[in-house]
Amino acid sequence: MAANGRAAGPPPPSRPPRSAASGGSSGPTPKPHPTVGRHWRQFTERYGWRAYALPVLVVLTVLALATTNSPSAVKERLIGGGTPSTTSATGGPAVAASNGQLKSDDPGAGALNSVLPALALPPGPAYTTTGRSTYATIAGKSKVIGKGTLHKFSIEVENGVTGVDLTSFANTVVTALSNPQSWISDGKTALQRVDTGPVDFHVTLVSSMTVRRLCGYDLPVETSCYDGADTRVVLNVARWVRGAKAYSSDLATYRLYAVNHEVGHALGHNHSHECLANGFAPVMMQQTIGTRIASGKICQPNPWPYPTGVKDAPGPEEAGSGPDLEFYKGNSS
Repeated sequence: MAANGRAAGPPPPSRPPRSAASGGSSGPTPKPHPTVGRHWRQFTERYGWRAYALPVLVVLTVLALATTNSPSAVKERLIGGGTPSTTSATGGPAVAASNGQLKSDDPGAGALNSVLPALALPPGPAYTTTGRSTYATIAGKSKVIGKGTLHKFSIEVENGVTGVDLTSFANTVVTALSNPQSWISDGKTALQRVDTGPVDFHVTLVSSMTVRRLCGYDLPVETSCYDGADTRVVLNVARWVRGAKAYSSDLATYRLYAVNHEVGHALGHNHSHECLANGFAPVMMQQTIGTRIASGKICQPNPWPYPTGVKDAPGPEEAGSGPDLEFYKGNSS
């Protein structure tokens, strides 16, 4: 008897010696190995009920892993609990109606009275809420950018807006519009910054309360817009310093998007509501609101009208408030 009280059984078969690399003798022929059934009896005698539980646990673990990593489960996690990845502006891809009047300062009975959670401003520094409703031109000029119909613009700031480096603001506007992926890429559009004389539109940094006066506020969401009556691209300082959820912490790329989107309205473009063929969001999509389309697909945020290599840019456009309101609903949760 062995020390544990069980029959010791015959000694295990001896292992044959390894053959030498030179091809020497292989040694004695090994005895046959015990049968699988005998191994299992010895295993169950030693471990009892645990011998039966272990295979069950292994099967359950494999099934759980397969379910968790199935395509449908991964998609559910991405849509429900994450944000799409973005790329930097230097490497390529990472909001308002053309008339700016999706909202009203005198909302009707059906207006929403609380901020839609998914559309709230990201956390960040303080910004100017109330300006003086007058504007100052930021000095600076540029050469003609692009070829085609010339559109002259000035860069301005509402008097009373503070906390923003105005030189940096103006440089960002010019950088956005002079990039080969911007509106000049179509070969029909030329742009030029001026600080005197007549202009086709004004690119203006504006306090959030003045934005509400110019763009309306029927839906209580901080947005920018194009005010056609004043030919003014209205960039909301709240978004300029905080960005938007779709761009996460990539504030620099969001600013490029905001400029290109609102200037797109000044050039006559309407909103887009479908992803481009490669999955990018068109620049005329209201990416400040979100990038989820009617099918539930989430487009990749994109700041450029004509991103490199994308043949269907800038994408189909839809006029009217109906598609815009549906887009709001689809991105409000």
